[in-house]
This record gives sequence, C-alpha cells and structure tokens, in this order.
Amino acid sequence: MDIEFARQKGFELKPVARPIPIRNADGSCNRAGSVTHYVELVLTIQGHKEVLPVPPASLGSCPLFIGYDWLEFHNPSVNWRHHTLEFSRCPSSCGTLHEDEDIDVWEDEGLEEGDHIFALDIAAYSSVWEEELAFRHAMHIRAFKTKASEIAEQEAKRQKDQTFAEQVPSPYHDFKDVFSKEHFDKLPERTPYDHAIEFTCDFKPVMGKVYPLSPAEQKELDAFLKENLLSQRIRPSKSPMASPFFFIKKKDGTLRPVQDYRKLNDMTIKNRYPLPLIQELLDKLKGARIFTKLDIRWGYNNVCIKEGDKWKAAFRTNRGLFEPLVMFFGLTNSPATFQAMMNTLLKDLIEEGHVMVYLDDILIFTELLDEHRRITRQVLQILRDNHLYLKPEKCSFEQSSIEYLGIIVEEGTFRMDPAKVAAIRDWITPTKKKDVQSFIGFCNFYRRFIQDFSKIARPLHNLTKKDAPWHWGSAQQQAFDALKDKITSAPVLAMPRDEGQYRVEADASDYAVGAVLSQLQDGAWHPIAFLSKTLNAAERNYEIYDKEMLAIMTALEEWRHYLLGTAEPFDIWTDHQNLTYFREARKLNRRQARWFTELQDYYFVLTHRPGKTMGKPDALSRDAVRNEGLHDNENVVLLKPELFRLLLIQATVVDIQGMDHTFFERIRDSEAAVDDKVSKALAEDKQHLRWSQREDGVIISGTALYVPRDDTLRADILKAHHDTPMAGHPGEMKMYNLIRSNYFWPGLRHDVKRYTKSCSVCQTVKIDRQPRHAPLHPHDPPTAPCEVIGVDFIGPLPESEGQNMICVITDHFTKFVIYTPCLNTINSEQLARLYNEHLYGIFGMPRHVISDRGSVFVSEFTRTLMKIHGIEGNPSTAYHPQTDGQTERQNQEIEAYLRIWVSHHQDDWVRWLPDAQFRYNNLVHSATGHSPIQALTGREPYSGYNPRVQTNMPNLEALAEQRNRIQEEVSAALAESKRLMKEQYDKHIAKEHPYQIGDYVWLSAKNLKSDRPMKKLDVLRYGPFKILKRIGPSAYKLQIPPTWTQKGIHDVFNEVLLMPFIGPAFPNQVNVKPQPPDIFYRDDVPEEEYEVEEILDSRKRGRTVQYLTKWTGYSDLWNLWEDWDDLTHARDKVLEFHEKYPRKPKHASLQAQRRSTRR
Repeated sequence: MDIEFARQKGFELKPVARPIPIRNADGSCNRAGSVTHYVELVLTIQGHKEVLPVPPASLGSCPLFIGYDWLEFHNPSVNWRHHTLEFSRCPSSCGTLHEDEDIDVWEDEGLEEGDHIFALDIAAYSSVWEEELAFRHAMHIRAFKTKASEIAEQEAKRQKDQTFAEQVPSPYHDFKDVFSKEHFDKLPERTPYDHAIEFTCDFKPVMGKVYPLSPAEQKELDAFLKENLLSQRIRPSKSPMASPFFFIKKKDGTLRPVQDYRKLNDMTIKNRYPLPLIQELLDKLKGARIFTKLDIRWGYNNVCIKEGDKWKAAFRTNRGLFEPLVMFFGLTNSPATFQAMMNTLLKDLIEEGHVMVYLDDILIFTELLDEHRRITRQVLQILRDNHLYLKPEKCSFEQSSIEYLGIIVEEGTFRMDPAKVAAIRDWITPTKKKDVQSFIGFCNFYRRFIQDFSKIARPLHNLTKKDAPWHWGSAQQQAFDALKDKITSAPVLAMPRDEGQYRVEADASDYAVGAVLSQLQDGAWHPIAFLSKTLNAAERNYEIYDKEMLAIMTALEEWRHYLLGTAEPFDIWTDHQNLTYFREARKLNRRQARWFTELQDYYFVLTHRPGKTMGKPDALSRDAVRNEGLHDNENVVLLKPELFRLLLIQATVVDIQGMDHTFFERIRDSEAAVDDKVSKALAEDKQHLRWSQREDGVIISGTALYVPRDDTLRADILKAHHDTPMAGHPGEMKMYNLIRSNYFWPGLRHDVKRYTKSCSVCQTVKIDRQPRHAPLHPHDPPTAPCEVIGVDFIGPLPESEGQNMICVITDHFTKFVIYTPCLNTINSEQLARLYNEHLYGIFGMPRHVISDRGSVFVSEFTRTLMKIHGIEGNPSTAYHPQTDGQTERQNQEIEAYLRIWVSHHQDDWVRWLPDAQFRYNNLVHSATGHSPIQALTGREPYSGYNPRVQTNMPNLEALAEQRNRIQEEVSAALAESKRLMKEQYDKHIAKEHPYQIGDYVWLSAKNLKSDRPMKKLDVLRYGPFKILKRIGPSAYKLQIPPTWTQKGIHDVFNEVLLMPFIGPAFPNQVNVKPQPPDIFYRDDVPEEEYEVEEILDSRKRGRTVQYLTKWTGYSDLWNLWEDWDDLTHARDKVLEFHEKYPRKPKHASLQAQRRSTRR
C-alpha cells in the first residue's frame, strides 16, 4: 500500500517487531528504505473477502499492489480477456474474514466489478500475524503493472518444475521425444542447410591465446568438454587457427562458455539473408482465434557446420585445441543460416498461411481447434524428422491471446505489449521542480503529435516557473497522467511497419539505463517502445563507458526482433563521447568481449548526440531510480570509427522534431522556389517513403532537410560545413557526407566540389595529390661531336697528387667523357684555362655548354669568357636541377669505379682517372648503340687484350666513311632515345596546365625559407602571383615581390613548382591572399635554401665589407663573397668569425659597437 494513501485514509499504522528491507524486482534497494509498520486491511474481490496485513511503502500513483504470492496461494481462475478473477480454488487454510471482526475497511468507489490489481512478491497473507511478518527477511515491491507474460515468467521461477503432462496438452503427448532434453543431446545430421564460413580475400590465419581459468571455471570447462565430446558436438582439432575460449557469468550466477570469434568474424564474408518482415507476419494473423507458440531448444546448436569449414571455428583451451561440429553462439551469419533452414523445413505450412517462424520461435495460428491441432502435429512431426527439439516450459499451446515479437495478438486485434510502455505509464510522480522539468522535457519530443499539448501541460509548466511555490495537487496529477496516456497511445505510439528506418536512443545514469525505439513513418519519427531498467549492484560499479554500452546492448536485446537483419543500417543515438573509449584498441574484459560478439549480428551506425539533446533516454534512465570478468582480452577496437557519424556542426542541430536553430528557421521561413526535381519527387512519392512535406512547409528527404533554391542560404550552409574550426576545411567527399546527413538540394555534390576547389585556404595549406612534374623537355640531340658539352665537378675528395676535385666534361653526341683532376679552390680564371686545355684545344669550340647553375658558372668572368668564344650560356631555370642529367650520371659511374679501385686511404684516385676514362669510353652506350670512342673516331681502340688476328687496315677514306656511317646511326639513335624518354616520363605526370600570360598561380614554398619558426607548420604555397612571360617549354616568369628580388630570388620558376589559382566560386567565400614572407634565400642555389655554415674571411669593398661565406652542404667551390647587408640572418656566424680573427676587416656597425663597449 502507498504510504501517502494510507495516511490520507486514516489507516492505523502498526509497528513491526524489527525493520524489514524492501527490494525492487531486480534486487536493488527500494527508495522507501525498510518496512517499519503495517496496516490490517480488508480486501473484497467478487465476493471473496479477506483480511490482509499490508506493509506501506512509496508506490507513486497506484494506491495498492497485490502480491504474486497471494495469487499463487489462492490460485484464482483468470480471464485475461475480460480482466476478471474467479475464486473457486481457494485452499482450506484461506483466511476468510468473519463478519464480526473489527478491521479497517477501504472501499474505492472508482473500482468496478472486474477491475484488477497486480504486483509482485508481497508475503502470502492468510493468517500472517505481526510476529511472523517480523521474521521475513525481505519483501519485493515493484512499482509498475506487468504484462501477462511477465507474471507467467515470475510464476515459473517460483513454482516447482511441472511435469510433461502439465506443460503439454494431451493431444501432443505422443511427441514426448520432441520435448526431451536427452534426445537433444544427439548430434544433428548433415543437411543442405549446414553453416558455411567463407573467408574474405585478405584472410590470414590467427591463433588466439589461452586464457587462465579459476578453479570454478576449470571445473566448468572440463564438464563442458566432456559433455560436448560425448555428444559429438566438438572434436579435437589440428587447425592452423583458433579462437580464444573463456566463461561469462550469467544473471543466475552460473557460467556460460564463450568462444571469442571476433577475429574470425572480421575475416568472414557477411550473409545478409533477410529476416521476416514483422508487418507481413502480422497480416497473416488476421482472422486467427487460436495460437500456439513453440520455442526450439538451443536453436543454433541444431545446425551442423559445413564439411571443410569446421577447422575455421576451432577454439583453444588449456586442455587442447577443439573444433565445433555444430554452430556455436558468436559466429557471424548464424541468424541468417538458422532462419534459412527453418524457412525451408516449414516451407509448405508457411505458404498455407498457418505457420510463421522468426529464428527459433514458431507460431501456429488457426480459426478452428481441430485444424489447429492437425497443423501443430504436422509441425511437431517435421521437427522430429529433422532432430529439432523444444523447451516445453517456454511453449504455449492453444491460447486465445499470446505475445509474439513484442505484440499481443488476439482474435482480430493487435496491441502493443504493455511492457513496451511500462517505463512511461509507471513514471514516478514528481516530488520536486527538477523532476517536473525532466518529464516536460521528455514530453516535448512528442508535442507535435499531441493536440492541445500546451493546454494539457500548463499546470506542470506553472510549477517550473522561477518563483512558483511547490504544490502537487489534483490538477498537476491529472496533467501528469494525461500526458503519459497520450504518449503511450496513438498517434504518438505507433505499431512497427516493414518500411521505415529504425532509431535507438540510449543513455545511462549512475543507477539506471533508458532507451527509446523509434521508426520513421510518414515523414516523422514515432516511438515504438520505451525501456527503463534499474542497474543492479554490480552494474552500478561499471565505468561510465561500460554503462553507456550496457544501455545500448540492453536495448538491442530487448528489441532484437525489430533490429536484426535490417536492410539498411539503423541509427543508435547516444552521447558517445564516453564510447570513444572503445574506438581505440583496448584489452576487453569478458563482458565487453561478449558485447563485441553480439554486435556482429547488427547493421547500425552510431550517431553523436550531446547529453543535453538526449532528453528522452536520459529522462528514462534517471527516472528509473530517482534517489539512488577476471582476465582481459587482447587489444581490440570494440566500436570501429566507421560506425560513428557526426550529427552536429557548431550550434546547428538538425532535429526535425522541434529544434529551432538558425538554419532550420531560415529553411522554414524561406520564400525561395522549390527545385523542379523536388516538386516532381513530392508528387510521385504518395506513400511518403522518401519525400514528405510538413505542415510548416519544410520538405524532408529521408532524414535530411531540403534547402530551397536560395543561393545565399545554400552558400552559408556550405561555409558552416567547411570554413569553421569544427568542420576544419574537409575535402570534397568528407564535406559532402557531412552536409548530406542533415541537408539536401539538387546539385549539392557539384556545389561542394566547387566550394572545396575554390577555397584559397585549402589551396595554400593542403598537399596537392596530383603529380605536378612538368612534362619532360629533353635537349634537342646534337648532330655532331662536341656540339653540346656538359660540365660538372665531383668533390671534394681526399687529396691525391695535390688535387681534391674532379672536373667531368661530357660530349652529348658521342657520350665521350674527360676526367680532369683539379682543386676545389678553382676560380674563374683557372676554369677558363681548364676549358682551353681539355676542351677547346682538342675538340674545338662547342656551340653550347650545359652546366649546373652554380656560382662559378654564373660569375661575370665565366659569362665574359663564354661570350668571347661565342658560347651561349644556358644555366638551368631557377631551382630545377634536371637540366643536365647526363653529366650527373657520369658522376655516378666514376664514383662507382673509384670505390672499387682506390686504396684504403683513398689518396690514389688521380692515378685511376685515365683507366676510368678509357673504361667508360670503351663501353657501348645504350643511347647510341656504339662506344663513345667508336662514335668519335670511327674505330675500336686497341685495349691490350684484343685477339691478335691479322686484319687489313682500312685506308683513310674508308675510315672516314665508316666514321660518318657510325655517327649517322648515333644521330638517329639519339633522336629515338629522346622520343622514348619523353614518352615514358610523361606517362606519370599530370596533364600540362596551359598557363597564359596574365594568369595567377600559386608558387610552391618547398625551396623558400620564411621567417616563421617551423617550416612543417608553414603554408605550402605563396601567392597568387601573376604570370608575366613564358620562358621555354616549362618555365614561367612571375611577378614576385620586390623584397624577394632584393634577396636574390630569381623570378623564373619551373612549372613543377606552380599550381593554378582558383578564385572564389561563392560570394561568401573568404578570398585569402597570404602576404609574401621575408625570404632568406639566394637564387644561385639550385635546390634547397642556402644556410651559412661558416664565415671564412672578410675584405673591404668600397664603403662596405664583404665576407667569404661557406654554405651548409656545399663544397668550397661554391664559396661566395657576400655583402654585409645580405647576411642579416647570419650575424652570429659573422661575430664568431671576428672573435676568432679580431684583426680582420669589420663592418662599421661592429666597430661602433666595439667602441661603445670600451667606454
């Protein structure tokens, strides 16, 4: 009895001998604490009168609950259809009230004949006196009504096991073997429905580890192995792969064996065999009056694993390796295999329209009893023939009302199982303002389905005002009850349909979990069922991420028949910040491993909903209780990243059930035209399966809002999903997916592509995934020897005969090379002499000299020398060191040769240069088909090991003719080599950009050093810069800042360093042009920035001082005299030099600083 009700009625509260703790049905402590008093009460039901000692407790809106023990004791006949009890079987010990006893009497005028009151676990009430009551250790009070199936379940737990004759009607007693557990222990025969395990193409065998077991677990393992080996459900194995094996505690404390098939399932091809559609099943039930439900014993174990696949499901224990011969729990595709088997076995009866199967639940339904029994016997015979067995305690025979898949089925009618809405109907009456706010917040999600919602809820709203005093009266109670009734009945609560995406909203508090199952019907989300469960003592100790996962797993288990086998993924809405724990590889405990295994059967996506927007499940989880594994698994990601979906962008929340945020309001209030495609889709989609229009004009496509043809609105949505810190400038596909989950309009994909490509920020900071090598433009092949010469240097090397560098000179026609030793201090005058001695004097004047554009070659002296002799200088374009690949390859050849022959001290390399030169020139070159000596002279040289064969020496004319023929062949070979080289190179490059004068381009920052601290975090491109001129086939002159020119940056750049500038495509896009940075770089460095390694010397030049600068990573050949003003970034190196050589010339500023220091 409710304590407040007892006080209102003035019942006398009598004390008990000692307090009695009260527990809820799930074992948790009731918030009322303990029973300290009781009331003697007279109960009259249809003429049956009895005195009951009733303990008072806080029961909310219901004044009295009668316990199940009372029903068990009196054993009344129950008419479930008419909700009446008949007391015809009361035992002789029934304590019937005598008329002269003086007892408190309660009569409720609101009760009518046939009304019923049910509850759980209050003591048996016949002749129970105060002393006896005091010795009871605990009472269980459950503060909500229960469905018939729950009462039957509780009854089954309390009464002794029934006999077969009591569980199964006599017309089916000849099928006793079908209900026998002993017969079930036999191994099923192989059938065409055997379970196949098909691997993906990237399958790799994995051997799981052995988990240590406790003594109790070891005993259970030995029993498990003995039982299953005896029944031949498992056998010893030699499989190259195996899954771990461990135990999980059941709710009753017993141990459940589990094979950890996580990795096996990841490697298995998924079978999307469709499960039956619930609406289709319900349609078949119309007109049926009699129902029988059969439950198959250990359903999955009735299916063999396909021959040849058994080794794949092997599991590993400390007793050895075993493989199952039948399906075990945890194998992916098991539901699909079992459903396919049952559909095939009962195919004929299913087609007749009197049998339906959902996994291991068989429902038989007919109008006439004789027909019903005939079909039931047919089903039992099929089960017997196929060695399938039933659990008699879970079967129901020849019922007029039955629960099937969460729906109560009666003659011609269907209604929701009361348990689906018990969490709402039995919401505890609020006792403070916060409770009211929570309840109203929950109701707000469904307000658009409830007519006059504001009027009904006004008494509750008034209680939540800032200064309103707390007063819970009849008006508030009526509003509270009315809203609960509205939410748990149509049009808010809906029957499930076959079409329409499902959504699970789950949340957990410290003491309970709550969930709501909704379905998209007619363009709106309707609740299908509600769930609220108090956590037991062990569950309350879970970490928060485990509680959140427990809420999800509880919901999936409760609504499995709706969510298993969905064709499209259903959404799970949760505040998954806590669930990010499972997105990383973790050592899972056994509870988490079991969850992982169970999740394999579902097709879902997790959607992020912050806690403040999770009003429905949050309220359920907090209302349920208002006041209130031993060994780890190996690392595994329980919730993979692809299961998560972001729903929020900044403050823009798309919840078409009542959110009033910026974009939603602009969409709703927009007067822009609707696209023709959308208008056509609305007209054609009369069933509203995809398109629908709400009363306020908002158009919905699936779960996304349609955005009208408003360019500004669409551009703002694009901007919010790209330019904000939360969006983070995503690429094309990521941005599209981000928007498409919330918004839609025709051409969205194209608009996203335009927006991302024209974003100036992305153009400056993102890596360009397209190869940007400029097309190869090989030099035109020369037509005669010594027409084109390449020059390069190798060194510095260890000193040999007074030399420490090699000058390499290559003839591009014949490929003839000359190796000359020199010093790394070689200057321009010495270089000219080297030209005269080894090039001009022997081969004549070349028309072109190709060289790496180093400081020596671009010095004024070298340019003057070339000009005097009529040689055209062709230094490489800025920072593109691909000019003379041939000479670079010669360098590699001679370096490889010298590595072989030089001494340990490497001081004799000069003596090996003639041999290296002859060796190279005497080998046939792949580009010409001749050796360089033969191509130059027309004959093969005598090397000392030629065979001594007498030959006729050709005369001069014949020799000249032979040389000319060879050189013609060489010329043709070079032309073909050029063509093939360009063709092969250009296969791997992007399409050449047809840059025009006046175009703007981005310049790669690869070889430019700015004044920012870290190059890794600096922009990747500068600009955009205007193209002033095209220089050659692949180089362009850009309009760079004057400050760059002053620093020596050459304004010609190869195409490989350029990228087209794409201007803003939308008016609201920010057109960011980064300011050109201060560059510390000289244009006479071909690849990387010049970095000062050391100052070697100083000298006066006019009014300034110059410093001989050595550059990091370069030989002394490249040492340059630099002006003081050009070394602002290397002042520390200058100071170090002067500290070491104080008498060397100093810049005036350093001398002034020294005088100031002396004063």
